[in-house]
Amino acid sequence: MEDVSEQGIRAFIGAVVLRGGRAERLTTSRRNPVQVWGVDGSSCIVRVRTKASGDWKARRQDESLASDDTDSSYWVFVDLGTPDPSFFMVSSEEMAADIKGEVDLWMQDAPLRTRTGHHAIAVGRVQHGREKWSLLGLHAAADPGLADAAHTASNQKHTKVVRRVASKRSAAAVDEVIDIRVRVVADFDGYRLSARFDPDSERLEIIQGPMEGRRFESPTEAASAVATHISGDVEVRDGWKFWQLDTPQREPLDSLR
Repeated sequence: MEDVSEQGIRAFIGAVVLRGGRAERLTTSRRNPVQVWGVDGSSCIVRVRTKASGDWKARRQDESLASDDTDSSYWVFVDLGTPDPSFFMVSSEEMAADIKGEVDLWMQDAPLRTRTGHHAIAVGRVQHGREKWSLLGLHAAADPGLADAAHTASNQKHTKVVRRVASKRSAAAVDEVIDIRVRVVADFDGYRLSARFDPDSERLEIIQGPMEGRRFESPTEAASAVATHISGDVEVRDGWKFWQLDTPQREPLDSLR
């Protein structure tokens, strides 16, 4: 199943096309950057954060522009919790200053804290940027006549993903009886992950959840990679404790060693 961040990026790219622009996802960073071209041909890079409920998630380190490896000019916050997605645009400089102010207050409560980790962003902090498409050089109103182009642009990658997943599911149905790998699961940051673990080679394949289809040389490599992918921050996890046997007891994978 496609995760929320992927849905948000697709919705944003489709909305850009509807407003006369063009957008392309970049693969140079884990921060979900998208390059946007305005109606006049000018371009900028934006960071896309998505939520379906609650607050958006960022990092406390985002208080510094030096930590932004995307070279972004704007952040775009996508809210999928409404019938039609809502979009909020805020400049990267303003966002960094806003996060720094919040982290300063948080540090005052306990000076021994560190300025790292997850940071929640409530809608009230970005409300002033609601539908500010002009910041990206785009028309304020969507053009229904561009709906077909927007649908194609936002679903191009999704179509490939769906085909791959469907193919994997078909293969899984055929191989279910002979697959002797151990079923394992993990819960992280609201996501349920399912995987198969080979006790002989210690390789692990994620079969459901974020990074579905990816294979890793060890449980720890898999746990660290998927936690980093979900959180947007560099995570190092002990895979033997992160993954649990898919049984009612949910014993850690370490119990097999």
